[in-house]
Amino acid sequence: MVEKKSRTLEDMARTMLYESNLPTSFWAEVVNAANYVLNHCLIHPIMKKTPYELFKGKKPNISYFRSFGCKCFIHNNGKDRLGKFDARSDEGILVGYSMHSKAYRVYNKHTRLIEESIHIVFDESNDGNISSSHFQELKLSRYDDEEEEEARAKASKEHQETFHDASSQ
Repeated sequence: MVEKKSRTLEDMARTMLYESNLPTSFWAEVVNAANYVLNHCLIHPIMKKTPYELFKGKKPNISYFRSFGCKCFIHNNGKDRLGKFDARSDEGILVGYSMHSKAYRVYNKHTRLIEESIHIVFDESNDGNISSSHFQELKLSRYDDEEEEEARAKASKEHQETFHDASSQ
């Protein structure tokens, strides 16, 4: 049982690390994040409960989960002395969730440190997934306008009729 859990954790961590394009030096953070997610989401088939439910006695809240490795902005609330026109936030990368509070663990690109904060704005639009707005812009045909596609459909229909007439004779 322990080996299966370890393999699941390892596979999940490998996938998260690969998809986020983070260096392998973040492996410990990735394994912690994967374990956190599994404890809150994975349901034991016999008891029909998550490990979090068994330990705490209440259903876990997963509404705050974000895409691992997504870009985020950490509010600089008094950590650094800011000038009048300095940026009020630092860019970061989500690397996990705090075990002791409702904070996120983020890698701050400015300070090059991992810190915990609740004052974060997430930008999950750059996570490599195609949103529905991108699908509306895509052309599923090689023809750019409807007239050309209608002409092609008409030509195809005529070709099929000609082929059908020739084969029936």
